[in-house]
Amino acid sequence: MRILRAIAIPCLAAALLAGAAAADAARAEDISLRATYAISISGLTVGRVDVKSDFNGNSYDATIHGSTSGPSRIVSDASAAMSGTGKFFGNRVLPSAFRMETLESGFSTHVSIAMRGGAVTAVSALPPLIQASDRVPVTPAHKLDVVDPLGAFIIPLDRPGIPSGRRACARTVRVFDGWTRYDVPLYYKETKAIDGDATSYSGRIIVCGARFVPVAGHRSSRKAVQDMANNRRLEVWLAPVGDAPVLVPYRILIGTDLGDLIVMATRFVTNGDAGRHASLQ
Repeated sequence: MRILRAIAIPCLAAALLAGAAAADAARAEDISLRATYAISISGLTVGRVDVKSDFNGNSYDATIHGSTSGPSRIVSDASAAMSGTGKFFGNRVLPSAFRMETLESGFSTHVSIAMRGGAVTAVSALPPLIQASDRVPVTPAHKLDVVDPLGAFIIPLDRPGIPSGRRACARTVRVFDGWTRYDVPLYYKETKAIDGDATSYSGRIIVCGARFVPVAGHRSSRKAVQDMANNRRLEVWLAPVGDAPVLVPYRILIGTDLGDLIVMATRFVTNGDAGRHASLQ
């Protein structure tokens, strides 16, 4: 698997989600976000993600850019851009549009997905999947009641505040990324407290374990798919944003053969968090 495909979706998703939650935190006003997430493998920084998001009421619109950095650029000079729009209704995230472009060592991918009411209405994903006898076909049913990769980590709640960890984690996220359909069941692990600085989060964190369940579009005989399905080192740390009825990722961990891949917020600044976060720069 190319480095970019291995890290781009979870990393960029985490960046957007922090901003998406901020939108729900202050429905009466527009919210802007500037955030940075660091990506590391075995303690070595390999990339970063920068996000600029603007929100109006319960709608979100975000543009995100990520790239490899540090020594990893010697092995792979990769970049990615994502954008997503959608709305929040009750305990559901309903994306309307998703786009992703990646470039790594001359190899590029392009994805465009349109959605309505949790169903995919149009999709373009290039390059197309290679035909193979062991590939599980994607059917129209696999494109219903799903979210795109950016909406996958938003955890809406029925009321503001920090819920019990078991209630927050007891859910399965159904994702369609343009090529494949997979489920991400979450389960409760623990609740802990963290102490951040003026531009990061301080407070209680809910830690959810996760599993990866391939559903369609994948090649069932591929070792990479089997390894991911058997991976027990998957987790996400969820944090509240103000009084918003939503939790968002603060830290994501994915175990790999090279060591733990960790995505963590290093800067999070919005114009709706006066008193705890710094002003927008």
